[in-house]
Amino acid sequence: MKSYSDASVLWIFLKEHADENEYAVSVYKLADIQLCGDISKNAAHRSIKKLQELGFLNVRVRKNSETLVTVNREAVLELLRQPVAERMPAVSEKVFPFLDAWNADLARRESGAQTDGDSGAIQDSDDSKLPE
Repeated sequence: MKSYSDASVLWIFLKEHADENEYAVSVYKLADIQLCGDISKNAAHRSIKKLQELGFLNVRVRKNSETLVTVNREAVLELLRQPVAERMPAVSEKVFPFLDAWNADLARRESGAQTDGDSGAIQDSDDSKLPE
C-alpha cells in the first residue's frame, strides 16, 4: 500500500473496530470529520473502492445513506507481515545533520519545559474566575 489516502481510510476503519463489527459511515464524515479534511470526499470514495478491490474491505451501500464497512482482518494482517522497505522514514536507521539538529532542538525544548514550566502548551482555563 503506497497511497496516503488508502492508508488513512484503512486506519480510520481499524480505529473504529470495523474488523470486529460493521461500521456505518458517510464519505463526508470520513473525509471531513474523521480525517479533518486532509483528503477530499472524492479521494475517500476512491480509497474505499480501491481497498474493496484489494480485498481489505467488504462494503455494503445503503441507498442515499451511509456506507457499511467491514475490514478483512486476515488481509490486513497479511499486508503487515510483508517486509517494509528500509528507506521508509519511520523505520530507517539513517541519520543526517538535519535530523540530529531537530532531535537536539526537541531535547532542548523538552528540558527547558521541565525546568521553567513553559512548555508552550495551552493551559485549561481556571473555571473559578468565570462569572456564574
